[in-house]
Amino acid sequence: MKHKLFIATSSFKVSKDIILKCKRLDLIIKKNPLKKKLNNAQLIEFAKDASFIIAGTEEYTNLTFRKLKKLKMIFRLGSGTDNIDLKIAKEFKVKILKSKITPEVAVSEIIVSNIINILRKIYLQDQNLKNNIWKKEMGHTLKDKTVGIVGFGKIGRYLYKLLKNFGVKILINDIKKIKNKKNTSLDNLLKNSDIVSLNLNLNNMNNQLINKQKLNLLKKESILVNCSRPELLDYKFLLKILKKRKIKGAILDVYPNEPYTGEFQKLKNVILTPHIGSYAFEVRNLMEQESLSKILNSL
Repeated sequence: MKHKLFIATSSFKVSKDIILKCKRLDLIIKKNPLKKKLNNAQLIEFAKDASFIIAGTEEYTNLTFRKLKKLKMIFRLGSGTDNIDLKIAKEFKVKILKSKITPEVAVSEIIVSNIINILRKIYLQDQNLKNNIWKKEMGHTLKDKTVGIVGFGKIGRYLYKLLKNFGVKILINDIKKIKNKKNTSLDNLLKNSDIVSLNLNLNNMNNQLINKQKLNLLKKESILVNCSRPELLDYKFLLKILKKRKIKGAILDVYPNEPYTGEFQKLKNVILTPHIGSYAFEVRNLMEQESLSKILNSL
């Protein structure tokens, strides 16, 4: 009996060995043809008759499960399952798995590299030199800055491990008690940090966690980093305060609508990346192998 695997996540490498193994097991692979985050209608259209899905951050709702009648398993390629209605999945007897291989190394490294990038204005000076403009921009060191880490899970902890070697003061905010670390309030962290990094999975309690009121607490010289979830942050108000230079800058890797085009692209005090926080070969390769192995082993 042939089964169909739909790979919904927008970028995924399937080796020839895997393709041959899938053929031997009568597993047909179909990849996301749009190469972008799918809306619910697109997901239902492309995944029809699929028994298995390797999921990205697209949403799996009651409608999704009602329409995809042959679906048996979703493997979430990543650490969070906030985009999947787990209660409904259970009702429809769809098994939900997620990556045990987590992307904290890749995500933390891109956060630290872009913090240094924006502090030293490397991205601006690169653009200038490529446009034949020899202009030295004075930047700032990371040493002696105060960095606020919002969310102290695997990414937050690894980010702490990297940052402490730069001679920074670190403030931590998490809903749970943190062993051997002082857990400060979110307001105190926002008021006193030079750099704020959001490192949270989404849940019902933290949607728009950093809203207009919270953004107004940031220091004028602060930098906000979001390589986590777009729903955590009021992007409209962030754009407003960036335009008015009420904060120093922002580093964004996730957006309410992807692929992203919009007003942030016009700002010189923002570094934008196309949702590549975990997109490092060493991490991604292991995560993809894991997802395919789980599905093949279930056949």
